[in-house]
Amino acid sequence: MTIARVALGLLGVAGALALVVVVLGTFLPRLPVVGFLGSFVSGQYPLHAALGAVVSLAAGVGLLVLGVPRLGAVVTAVGALAVVGTLVVLATQVAAARAAGVRVDWGLALTAVDQRGAPPDLTVEYQPGLELAVHLPSGPGPHPVMVWVHGGSWVRGTTADRARANRWYADQGLAVVAVQYRLPGDAPLPGATLGEAQRHDVACALAWIAGAGVLHGLDPGAVVLGGQSAGATLALSTTAALAGVPRASLPGGCSAPVPRATVAFYPVVDMTQVAPGLQDAVFGGPASARPALLRAASPDELVDPRLPPTLLVLGRADNFIRADLVRGFDAALRAAGVPGRLVQVPYADHVFDHPYGSPGAQIVRPVVIDFVREEIRDPSGR
Repeated sequence: MTIARVALGLLGVAGALALVVVVLGTFLPRLPVVGFLGSFVSGQYPLHAALGAVVSLAAGVGLLVLGVPRLGAVVTAVGALAVVGTLVVLATQVAAARAAGVRVDWGLALTAVDQRGAPPDLTVEYQPGLELAVHLPSGPGPHPVMVWVHGGSWVRGTTADRARANRWYADQGLAVVAVQYRLPGDAPLPGATLGEAQRHDVACALAWIAGAGVLHGLDPGAVVLGGQSAGATLALSTTAALAGVPRASLPGGCSAPVPRATVAFYPVVDMTQVAPGLQDAVFGGPASARPALLRAASPDELVDPRLPPTLLVLGRADNFIRADLVRGFDAALRAAGVPGRLVQVPYADHVFDHPYGSPGAQIVRPVVIDFVREEIRDPSGR
């Protein structure tokens, strides 16, 4: 009996402390540290949190049964509140899914906790030392294409960051070309900062599709450019340069057509908001000392009617970027006449879609594919 009390006591205390952090952070996402932890768990693993709350509640009841009334009452109360809180999160996300016409697969939410298990069909070198990972639909082409730019704060990341999602898009008939672009330590582009070189690399990936990509069944007339986090910022700023927005810029060397549309998951829209070390990496110094480079890299400086339709995706509780600035960027795009919309996932933080099965990831994938299909079928060829 004593061993059972000790085991349940340890489980109950540890679970209660963890759940207090998760629930407080979920509903108060701006709390330092706690807000990040809570919204991170609720965005990526809400079902796991709900199951943990049930286990904590059971541990509290067990302590009461074993004659540990004070601790049992505390653990039971915390567990009960956590069950209610996590069910609110799940119910809100289910409502968001239904509004988007999506049914959440809870088995997938429980088991698909990363992006592993989806190698590309093809890997090609499109520039010296830089590769593209290509996920192809079945059957003959030409296939519409989404060029995907990974995140990683401009200094890390790989083409496998969203590999399983890319496979899903390919299974829906949309080829995905994931771009490896220059990072610190890679061969520099002469005369260019890292940020300029990265936009150059994205443009060269688009140019590859218009050239050699045709040989692999890709349709150069039906190309969408997308990305997440830093990759979303690169996608937006590269698109602006290709569209001829005056404040945008690209180093010479790769000529590519303007994408039919842009898909941006939780982008940084104002580069003055990133940490000084990242500004040094992207601009070669503080952003304030390089105003032209800052304007060319910051999507909120590049709003223009010439931009193609743009879909923005955001977690409502994003703690890594200024979510309010993304909402303002969306409003500015629409005011400028740029078609598209903003999709927000409730109780979700940055990279909420990294687990392939997270409810947020399941919500936004069909939204993206519907948006892309609509734009590539648009007879105006915007």
